[in-house]
Amino acid sequence: MLLFGGLLLCWGLLPCQGEAQNLLFLRISKDQMETDISDLFSEYHILDRVVSLPVTVASNESVAILDHLPFVRKNLSKKSSRLDLSLVGDLLSGKNLPLLRDLLQAGGLVVEDAKGPEVTLQILSDSLLQVTLRCKLYLSLLEILRLKVIKNILIGVRLEQTGNKTQVAFEECHTPPGYLGIEVLEQMDFLPVNKVLKLVTSALDEALPFLLQKIVCPLATTLLNLLLEDLLQIALPPASSGPEDFQYYITTTEFTEEAILMKVQLVTPCGPSQRTLSSDHLAPQPLPRLAPGSMADLVFWLEVYNNILSCLYTSKEIYVDPQDSTASDLIRLLSLGELEPGPEACNQPRGNVRLTINTPDPPTVQLEGNVATVIQPGLLVLLGPSNSSSVPVSWELFSKAVFSSRNQELIIQFTPKSTTITLSPHPTGIKKQEGHLKAFLLELLKRVFLPRHNELLRQHHLPLPNIKGISFDQARMDVSKQNYLLLTVPEE
Repeated sequence: MLLFGGLLLCWGLLPCQGEAQNLLFLRISKDQMETDISDLFSEYHILDRVVSLPVTVASNESVAILDHLPFVRKNLSKKSSRLDLSLVGDLLSGKNLPLLRDLLQAGGLVVEDAKGPEVTLQILSDSLLQVTLRCKLYLSLLEILRLKVIKNILIGVRLEQTGNKTQVAFEECHTPPGYLGIEVLEQMDFLPVNKVLKLVTSALDEALPFLLQKIVCPLATTLLNLLLEDLLQIALPPASSGPEDFQYYITTTEFTEEAILMKVQLVTPCGPSQRTLSSDHLAPQPLPRLAPGSMADLVFWLEVYNNILSCLYTSKEIYVDPQDSTASDLIRLLSLGELEPGPEACNQPRGNVRLTINTPDPPTVQLEGNVATVIQPGLLVLLGPSNSSSVPVSWELFSKAVFSSRNQELIIQFTPKSTTITLSPHPTGIKKQEGHLKAFLLELLKRVFLPRHNELLRQHHLPLPNIKGISFDQARMDVSKQNYLLLTVPEE
């Protein structure tokens, strides 16, 4: 069952402070909703309430009437006796069908068992959903006839949007006229089946809709309302206590061909985005279809995800151990680039210089086909005497992005084995050494920088909505050609 708890979403007005608002999409598949509704109805055994009931409109009087029919011994309705075969011959031969009609009207047709219901959903519009409950009822007409009857119950669900809030309203819960599936399971010999079925069908057409609407509909509608209202409820996470937390707000909800689609505003505490969004920010590409076999997904437009990544990011300066062998090689190369040829180049005290790795700008994600690449820009700075900086080398680190979602936290990581590097214009004087510079710098970044950087990214993760019945711990990150990242939850 889909119930929001833990870090949940919030209905209501969006905050008017200066926080950045990022549009996300949360989709729950139609198949998953069918499963959840079926499980809920099975848990509460909504059809058990019709078992042992006679199928008659006048149900309170039917049992007593049975004992007064000429071919029924007293207390037959309490299953303590049998048919009086000395009087039932005319009935079985078809000569006395009025008696059978009296028996049916008196409630002689009793529900012995019920299976289901099987639930199917049909999207009628973006705000109207039809829920069909396929009920299997097993009925007996004393010891004369046993039947399996299939009858549908229809419930209409309407979404009503008021501002940023969506409410659930129900159309009439009813049994549609016309369709009634009947299968004869057992019958007594010489029974005129066609005539009997005609009478039975007529009785069921009249009495069964009343029985189902009176007994099943109220409970089914109440349970369905609870499930959908819980799905649309929003609350702050228990750990959240103020505006400095990430907050999710559902703004609209609609039915689509394959899912319930919720537009979600993720409000970040970072203030307005530092990134410049493209002009089509307000009109991104259409959403891709749900992945086959998925229960749900949380969809990020690429530029929105990079905005969130920018908000999560905290830069740190790393001082490189000057005794590190690779650092020594880099110091030597950068010193050649800074100093003009002459005596100073030979006499410069090596102990007065050191390296720092600076990454003031956040990483960004790019999509190429079905692959997500994460790019981290940075600077390698040679610090001279008195910590005066000189000879900065601008670089960009490229890596295959690895996403994980554990403990309701979305984390992005660099993959050291797939990492490559590019350099911005290098210092003058070392152009011939560019190959060595790239090799030394890449080796240093992979060994010294990336472990710390990945740990930093793990600490500054994105909290995820918690949906009961759907765990993002098993989710995978998919990419689409429309520049979307899809955190997809596969079916269990």
